Amino acid sequence: MKKIFTLLFTIMFLTACYSNQETIKATGEGDLWNAQLIYEMTDTDLLHRGGIQYTGDEELLYVTYSVVTDEGGLGGEIEPQEEQTAISFGTGGGNNPPATKDEAIISLNHATVEIKWRTNTGEYEELINFKVN
Repeated sequence: MKKIFTLLFTIMFLTACYSNQETIKATGEGDLWNAQLIYEMTDTDLLHRGGIQYTGDEELLYVTYSVVTDEGGLGGEIEPQEEQTAISFGTGGGNNPPATKDEAIISLNHATVEIKWRTNTGEYEELINFKVN
């Protein structure tokens, strides 16, 4: 009986913690890259995840990216595997989310990702603006 009570309490607690969660997805498209950024927010926390996808024909040798939002920024660099075209931003978060869903949408609509990459034929860069769908 005690185990059942503990299990029910845990389920109710987890449901209450995530019942106010909002998920907002923004995407962007450039000449040779597609990008997405997803916010999952509650009243007290903000998680973000996303990534970029290369749509060009050349093999990627080196890629750097820098995402800028109203909440801050993140970046990374990678030497992709052979034929790798997708790069994840990973998952991050913070305890200072936008106050409302509308503010989160505004923030995502202001967000950009700058991508710089190298192939056998040269070095390139592209700036993509995110837009909430």
